[in-house]
Amino acid sequence: MRCSKCGVENGSETKFCPACGAKFVPRPEPIEVLGEAGAYYCFKHKKEITRVTCGRCEKPICPRCLVIGPAGVRCQDCARNRVAKRWRGVAHDAASGLGRIDGRKVWYAYLLAMIVRMFGGWFR
Repeated sequence: MRCSKCGVENGSETKFCPACGAKFVPRPEPIEVLGEAGAYYCFKHKKEITRVTCGRCEKPICPRCLVIGPAGVRCQDCARNRVAKRWRGVAHDAASGLGRIDGRKVWYAYLLAMIVRMFGGWFR
């Protein structure tokens, strides 16, 4: 049985997923198409036959459900997961890339990164 949130395989007696820490809700197993090896019904559209699976959670997905991204084919749930940017970390990396000749150089780089962060939305 796999976790419906992260897709990690777990035992049936667990209450919480050891990988993501969420309450364990088993994901329904994909339904195979009789007479066709490797073909499944889409997890959302129960009458669509497909051979494509999500690259992250391995759910069978039809062409209407798939999202093509830089990491490959994903289902709509996995494509929705985004990592938040940490702007202080970006500013710190920009400042540390300039080197440490004196303290002012780092301070100016940090200030420049904060100004770009504040006004960066205007230029989109």
